[in-house]
Amino acid sequence: MTDHAPSDIYAVADIHGRADLLEALLRHIATVSSERRSKPTVIFLGDLIDRGPQSPAVLDLVAATLEQYPGSHLILGNHDFYLRSLLREELSPADAVNWMDWGGVATVSAYSRRPVPDFKGIAADIRSAFPHHAVLLDNALTYRQVGSFCFVHAGVRPGVPLAEQDEYDLRWIRAGFLDHIDPFDHMVVHGHTITNSLLPEVYDNRIALDTAAYRTGRLTAAVIRQDKLSHFVCTALDARGEISVKEWPANDIARAAS
Repeated sequence: MTDHAPSDIYAVADIHGRADLLEALLRHIATVSSERRSKPTVIFLGDLIDRGPQSPAVLDLVAATLEQYPGSHLILGNHDFYLRSLLREELSPADAVNWMDWGGVATVSAYSRRPVPDFKGIAADIRSAFPHHAVLLDNALTYRQVGSFCFVHAGVRPGVPLAEQDEYDLRWIRAGFLDHIDPFDHMVVHGHTITNSLLPEVYDNRIALDTAAYRTGRLTAAVIRQDKLSHFVCTALDARGEISVKEWPANDIARAAS
């Protein structure tokens, strides 16, 4: 009998309401894992919602994936934080304005027919129809460290131990992290900031996975195998709206200078 292969870790970044792309990517993961006789671990790096049209469906897919593959996790993104705040009745007026400006209208419109700014009514509709979404967001992590890798939404503050990182930095940081050239304690795998190439980018101290799925049709996962970056899996949307999934060896991705 063939031994089961070690579990692969798939890190998926910034889905932003594109359930169609996520569904195709998850089908690919399931097929490959079946062929390898392995159970994958899927780590979602946050920003499940906003901008794209299918945020509730994305949360349904993520919740189902976490149940299907034990040990998988959701990392809370800055956009997800706004939805969690809404459901907890903690959304400040300033955050509400920012959220709507940054793509939140697509999310609340997908959940409820109530007009903005009836946030109390919208939250009630979501809690009634999608109670498991509140549970999913409440159980989300701020980061996950596995072996040599740290999985996080935005990044980390250099010089600060993981256990002492500020949650705001983990969800929002750009300056101070993206321009940091020295090694971190772990290779940081993150989304949040769209890559200049619109492809995954590998640096000496981090792997950037936000390939702007909501507008490019390219949703990206990094595959970690035996504590090393193995390859990337990306969706591709053609002019007819058909989605394909392909694997790119890590060496085929131009390594960014750091």
